Amino acid sequence: MKVKDPAMIRRWRKQEHLSQAQLGYLVRRSQTTIYLLETGGMRTLSEDLALAIAARLRVPWEDLFEAQEHEVMPEVTNDAHSTRRTIRPHHNRRMSA
Repeated sequence: MKVKDPAMIRRWRKQEHLSQAQLGYLVRRSQTTIYLLETGGMRTLSEDLALAIAARLRVPWEDLFEAQEHEVMPEVTNDAHSTRRTIRPHHNRRMSA
């Protein structure tokens, strides 16, 4: 997720009468994390953290954050000829008694 406007987080936090340390505690992060979000030092954050902050501030997450598209990573291959191989765990192994 991306922070839309860092100052908006601060305004909502103050409206809820929370310190940075209190909000950090409520969302299981440090006061420093909240400070960085509010000052623009941290422009992106996990979806879980964004949703937790929005819930604690009682504001729709869309007002504070923008969802980001995840970049699709190319598939990693195992041989020099770039043949795709799927590695599957062995679920059929029998346990000896």
